[in-house]
Amino acid sequence: MARTTHQRPHYFARLWHELGTIGGEHDAFIKVIIVERLVKSTILIILAIGLLVAGRKGWLDNWADYAENQLNLNVGRGVIMQLLLRGLVYVGAFSHINLLALSAITYATLEATEGVGLAMRRRWAEYLTVIATGILIPYELYEVVIHPTLFKVGALVLNLAVVGYLAYRKRLFVGI
Repeated sequence: MARTTHQRPHYFARLWHELGTIGGEHDAFIKVIIVERLVKSTILIILAIGLLVAGRKGWLDNWADYAENQLNLNVGRGVIMQLLLRGLVYVGAFSHINLLALSAITYATLEATEGVGLAMRRRWAEYLTVIATGILIPYELYEVVIHPTLFKVGALVLNLAVVGYLAYRKRLFVGI
């Protein structure tokens, strides 16, 4: 009697296959996540355009600092981040407002990618959403502890719910 041995595919092969699959049907919470990501992306683009226009006219220096603090855009003010930002400002001749606008556009692109990918039921979008959102949770938690606002607490709770729900309910990172 011949004995067959079945080898499990290599980790990267399993991961690649997993990322290429289509997710299940959307429930209500996934639809909320999709809408939230697309609305946030739109608001960030509008904010970035407003910052660029108002920055050129010199209207928003104080408002930009306030918005930066309220929207958690000032996280990571360590020595390395300060040097990186100063280097970008020096090399690229970007003003503070232009850097904020560029950051908002970059973040809006990530949010839109997550929202569209989730709407298309792509498994990679579920992973992207969990990883991108999860990475920011320690910074959000720090900001809530140091400078609590209702907006920051709400964002932290929503992001914890998104990461927990997707990781548990969609069984992400299980069996890969």
